[in-house]
This record gives sequence, C-alpha cells and structure tokens, in this order.
Amino acid sequence: MISLTKIIGFVFGVLMTYATFLSYKKKEINKAHFFFWELVWFFMLFVVLFTNLATEAVKAIGFIRVMDFLTVAGFIVIILLSFYNYSSLNKIKKQLEDSVRKEAFKNFKK
Repeated sequence: MISLTKIIGFVFGVLMTYATFLSYKKKEINKAHFFFWELVWFFMLFVVLFTNLATEAVKAIGFIRVMDFLTVAGFIVIILLSFYNYSSLNKIKKQLEDSVRKEAFKNFKK
C-alpha cells in the first residue's frame, strides 16, 4: 500500500523537477545549476519511491535510518551554503569598496 507521505513526496518532487526545468528555459538559472537541482529532485524521488533500497544504502554507510542521514546531509549543505554566502558577500564588499574608492579619486582630482 502506498502511504500519503509517499504520494505527497512524489508530487512535490515532480513539481519541483518541472519548476526547475521552467526556470532553466526562462534563462533564470544556468546549465550547471539546472543539473544540480535536477539531481537533487531525482535523488529525492529515488528515496521516496525506493525507500527500502535507500534504507539499505544508508545502513551500508553507517547510519541507522534514512532520516539520520538526511539530517547530517542537511547540516553539511547548510554549512557549505553559509560559507559560500560569506565568501560571496566579502567579494562583493571588496568590489564595492574598490569602486567607491576609484570614484572618490576621480572626483577628488577634479
């Protein structure tokens, strides 16, 4: 018997796969981001559709439940995204400072 959770997870995965495809077609995301997100949604669909196989795979790498693995993976992703945001913010901050400094020197010379 198929549970309501599996149905909701499957519908969500399919809708997000389609939404990602539409974003790519509208040129809102590039090809690399498109493939990354499609991989994420297909992984989610795999876990939803093949729960027993996913459980065995997760047990093989040392976790007891799939939820434990997804929690650890989620924390890793959050930490990676936080570092990416931090480094991007510093890069933009440096570019802005350089731009303001150049503009100030131009106005100072006049």
